[in-house]
Amino acid sequence: MTTALTNLQMIKRLVIKDWELAKKTIAAYMIAGIFTVGLMGMATTYTFNIGAILMITLLIVIGARSAIELVVNEKKDQTLPFILSLPVTVQDYALAKLLSNLVLYFVPWFILLVSMLVVIVSTPIYNGVIPLVVLVSMYILMAYCFYLGTALLSYSEGYTVAVMIVTNLLLNGFIIGLMWMPQINQTMEAASASWNPTSLLILAALIAISLAALLLTAYLQKRKTSFL
Repeated sequence: MTTALTNLQMIKRLVIKDWELAKKTIAAYMIAGIFTVGLMGMATTYTFNIGAILMITLLIVIGARSAIELVVNEKKDQTLPFILSLPVTVQDYALAKLLSNLVLYFVPWFILLVSMLVVIVSTPIYNGVIPLVVLVSMYILMAYCFYLGTALLSYSEGYTVAVMIVTNLLLNGFIIGLMWMPQINQTMEAASASWNPTSLLILAALIAISLAALLLTAYLQKRKTSFL
């Protein structure tokens, strides 16, 4: 029981450490997010499209910086050996890194997504774009799960950046594919969001793949005996 409590305390301290390192950067990203949402809220086709592009870029950058700075750079800067010299097990450290990175990305991602949806429903923007916005945002979250997993399992900047590049390239194809789907394209200018079987299936698949990536990462991390 004492060991379990100690483990929880160490995991909590490691999560707080990551928060302290990232909080100023996250605050800056949120300010940029407010500006971007405001741009989208001007409710013209031009400003909405520019805002959407900036928001996609921002969501990608937040995740990329988190994975590199809070995971890969700990080994690169020789911080990792010091942390593991503390009374913390390899498994505790792995769990703490997974939890802290998920929280530090998911919270800004969720806030920005909700902000976009609020802007859409409260301005003359067609509510029919809501499924597209949600699906693209969910894809970015799924991509983050992939390169976070790569960073946590390899601690390699090269591998992590490679996964980022691949997932970002596939994002372009994903968006184009959605735009070509009649079930999504034909409802984008509707007055209300249309969650048809196609869009719901895609959303479910993205969520399932994200969860599978995280579970696989946690499983493989648990089997590792060293991060050095």
